[in-house]
Amino acid sequence: MNLSEIWSYEFIRYALISACILGPTCALLGVYVTLRGMAFFSDSLAHSAVTGVALGFLLEEKTGLAIDPMLIVLVFSVCLASLMAWLFHRTTLRPDTVIAFSFTGSVAFGVIIIAWLQKYRLLDGILFGSIYANGPEDIVRQAILALVVCGFLFLQMRPLTLSTLNPELAQTRGIRTGWLNYAFAILIAATVVVSLRMLGVLLLSALIVIPPAAAKLVSNSFAALMLVSAVIGLAAPFCGVVASCQLDLPTGPTIVLANVSLLILCYAVSLFMGNRTLLRGGRKE
Repeated sequence: MNLSEIWSYEFIRYALISACILGPTCALLGVYVTLRGMAFFSDSLAHSAVTGVALGFLLEEKTGLAIDPMLIVLVFSVCLASLMAWLFHRTTLRPDTVIAFSFTGSVAFGVIIIAWLQKYRLLDGILFGSIYANGPEDIVRQAILALVVCGFLFLQMRPLTLSTLNPELAQTRGIRTGWLNYAFAILIAATVVVSLRMLGVLLLSALIVIPPAAAKLVSNSFAALMLVSAVIGLAAPFCGVVASCQLDLPTGPTIVLANVSLLILCYAVSLFMGNRTLLRGGRKE
């Protein structure tokens, strides 16, 4: 089956469009996520979607109203992200501790609700996702998310980069780092929720973390890091969808393996070119 034949199937076409939208979007956001050491934060928000979906079905059952579960997931994830961001700055607890108990507590609550509702089949779709379930409405939501993320990163690039690399200097220059951190956390939550259908909660963090990690291996400037991350974020999901169709493999894991393959390739290129420089704190080491 060649690419033109693959494109002729509507569900695969929507999957490829979704991959091309969400891949670069997650990768660009992932640059700041990884530089801030927030990879576990995005992973915890992905797993907390279990509770958001469970709450959506609980409200639908108790009220009798047709409620979009993804809306409940979005509200729950944004609230959880805001709460964690508040605890980061208002308590003496370490960020990894806050993330750990928020993550495990929310997942446990969600599993209890699903068990009470006896909707165990929900877990398969939540955990592993189904990129082929995307339709026109999903593509529109994803396009809106991409515009919001890219717009935020473009408009706030200088203050966001400075607050990421040197928070103390950012504060002395009058940058409202508190507001910026809250906005960034909420943006991560929205990205996770909209992208859930692509890979599910178990694999989603790979879409955010792996492309910038691979890009660091071959980039010697921040601009190159952003560009290479976006390219990898575009190529890996697209190739993963195509490969899964060609080889009859599960799409989500294939996309993740495509990301890992590009990570290995970038490492090999860095060794071959003698470029073992990693971008840490905006300086070469």
